[in-house]
Amino acid sequence: HGQMTIKLISRQGLPLKIKAEWTEDVYTNQDRYGNIKTVDVKGWLVRINGKKYPRDNYGDDGIDWTYRWTAPNTEEGRHTAIERSLSQAGLEL
Repeated sequence: HGQMTIKLISRQGLPLKIKAEWTEDVYTNQDRYGNIKTVDVKGWLVRINGKKYPRDNYGDDGIDWTYRWTAPNTEEGRHTAIERSLSQAGLEL
């Protein structure tokens, strides 16, 4: 799918630049005992005016930026992820 940038104006009159990207990443975590585990993360990473969504997910070490929207990797899933991000940002179209 690649990246696609959408430009919209919110109901509040704020210009929005929205970028939704499907990501498939593998993160390696090491716990305090030296055990290493890998985590596959697949999902949508949405940026609204450069700010990453989903946000405010906290792990053991503070903010966890590995979270993704888990809507399917389809056009419909992309819209779902964007809608969830707008909602989390408190924005309406």
